Amino acid sequence: MAKHYDTGYKELFSYPEFVQQLIEGFTPPEIAELMDFSTLRLHSGNYITPLFEEKFEDLVWSVQ
Repeated sequence: MAKHYDTGYKELFSYPEFVQQLIEGFTPPEIAELMDFSTLRLHSGNYITPLFEEKFEDLVWSVQ
C-alpha cells in the first residue's frame, strides 16, 4: 500500500514530460542529448513476494 507521503511524488513522477524535464535539468547537456525521450518507459514497481506479500515500490523509468 502506498504511504500518504508517496502519493504526490508518484503522481508527479508518473508523467513522462516531467521526467524528461527533470533529466534535462540535472544531466549535463552532452549526456541528455544522447537520450531518445520518445522511448521513456515507466516500469511497474509492484510485485508479490515468495511469501505472497504485496509490495509497492518507487517509480522506475528507462530511456534509450
